[in-house]
Amino acid sequence: LAVCPPDVGRVFASAGCDRTIRFWDTRSGLCSHILDGHEADVNDIRFMPTGDAVVTASDDGTCRLFDMRANQELISLSKKSILFPSCSVDVSPSGRLLFAGYMDHTVRVWDVLKGKNLAVLMGHDSCVTCVRVSPDGTALCSSSWDGLIKIWA
Repeated sequence: LAVCPPDVGRVFASAGCDRTIRFWDTRSGLCSHILDGHEADVNDIRFMPTGDAVVTASDDGTCRLFDMRANQELISLSKKSILFPSCSVDVSPSGRLLFAGYMDHTVRVWDVLKGKNLAVLMGHDSCVTCVRVSPDGTALCSSSWDGLIKIWA
């Protein structure tokens, strides 16, 4: 689940095993629209800082950016060398960088505008289950099934 920034709207988003992203109106409690595009379970979802788009992480090994206004996928971030699911995702305060935790024990840094993988952070000994960026964007925290929490600054 992800909640839209409060100054932007009253929407939350959900994602799951049906490979879809659903947007819900918090006033009515009804699903306002559904987006698809992933080829496997969607494991995580986060709103972009502007609140008008979401990023997702999936078992298909991709991270994707979906525009809520246009109701479509804008970019799919993947490489042929990534054979493992993406478990968790977060974005920098500017929205330019996307951070994703993978089942192959890595955290990948993506440039959302260029669609390029900028870096691979290694240091966990198991699946990276959660990634979160600090509010000021100066640090990244990752957690893993190896029982460790790492702070990348």
